[in-house]
Amino acid sequence: MNTVNNGVMAGASTPASPATARDATRQSIRRVVLAGAFGTVVEYFDFSVYAFLATTLAAVFFPAQNPTAALLYTLGVFGAAFVARPLGGILIGHLSDRYGRRPALTVAVVGMAFASTLIGLLPVYASIGIAAPVLLFVLRCVQGLSAGGELGSAGSYVAEVAPDGRRGFLTSTTQVGTLVGTMLGSLCVGLMHMGLSDEQILSWGWRIPFLISLPLGIAALIVRSRMEESKQFESVEEQGAVAKIPALSALVSHPRAVFTVFGLTLVSFASYYLVFTYMATYFERQGIMRPGLAAWSTTLTLLLAAVAIPVWGKITDRIGRRPILIGVCVANLLLAWPLFLFMQSSVGAAFFSQIVLGQIEAAYLGVILAAYCEMFPARVRSSGFSLGYNFSAILAGGSAPYLATWLISVTGVPHAPAWILMAMAFLSLLVALTVSETANRPMPTV
Repeated sequence: MNTVNNGVMAGASTPASPATARDATRQSIRRVVLAGAFGTVVEYFDFSVYAFLATTLAAVFFPAQNPTAALLYTLGVFGAAFVARPLGGILIGHLSDRYGRRPALTVAVVGMAFASTLIGLLPVYASIGIAAPVLLFVLRCVQGLSAGGELGSAGSYVAEVAPDGRRGFLTSTTQVGTLVGTMLGSLCVGLMHMGLSDEQILSWGWRIPFLISLPLGIAALIVRSRMEESKQFESVEEQGAVAKIPALSALVSHPRAVFTVFGLTLVSFASYYLVFTYMATYFERQGIMRPGLAAWSTTLTLLLAAVAIPVWGKITDRIGRRPILIGVCVANLLLAWPLFLFMQSSVGAAFFSQIVLGQIEAAYLGVILAAYCEMFPARVRSSGFSLGYNFSAILAGGSAPYLATWLISVTGVPHAPAWILMAMAFLSLLVALTVSETANRPMPTV
């Protein structure tokens, strides 16, 4: 006879208590958040190092007769990755919406690490001539393909496990990953400038940040290969509602949402790549700071922005997505011009201006992943998100550093980059004013 203890038969399984179930749910959410954020850190470290080394890469991969032209060519290759991003968004978004978030995120991080490592092994212009920048262009495009599918899949993955009232905060951690990765890229370049001479950097030191991508990529692959699949995606599979061509389905069924993501992202891309990646090159070219100090300014700006992003994620769960989207556009319209003017006056003013611009971008990054994911059902979420996001990248992301350098060159106006940021803020504001509030509501599955 089985003994009885507190009304439960010995040998029978004891149901989990509500507290135990809550703990298990918290642990599951924590694993999802960490897996998404860690892979994003690696992706954006790899992707951003190129921008921080722009002036060095211009010297080693292009003819040295005209430094400005060489820098423009280098930034042109930087921008080429953004042209490749929509294709990456379609391909990896297809994987994500057809076969699951897990395989899509694994492919994205492997592709990025592979391309970055090969860049670190490339012969330079002095060794193989024009083949060097051609190979650089090809590998940069592979990076763009990988980056194009990362955020749509990672954002969807985290958003689909987040409770309705915490979605803004939890998805903001993925954006923290983008800034931490970019910050580590800036930090790596800053330390390199401290420890090596200019001659050593030009000779072999520039390769180090790219080669670091290999062990980072292996670590990210291990983490992502152990991820559990999104329950919302599994629900779509069980209902037989998986889209055959997710990108086409998103365009046909949710064209307004795709366009809204495109329009809202214009100011974010312009701000991100002007403030967080191009600014170090800008400070150096304008004679405001030496390369090492410029890298440290960007590192500090990224650190403070990374701290601010989850704060804004919490705020957006309380007050909604729409007020922050509108507020950031207005802030960029009002402050970009005076801040770019002010940063010309001293090193301290440049530090201050970059930090303020970074805090404005942090507010936007704290809200957009949740806002975008809430616009699409799970069956096309990654593809719809990635389409709008990455086509915006072509117009406002990869082109911003190139256009800023060109504008300064042809106008002689050092604060000309502010014009780009203000123009993109105006366009995004027009879209933000049409957005409906989506916070704290269940996300659609099909």
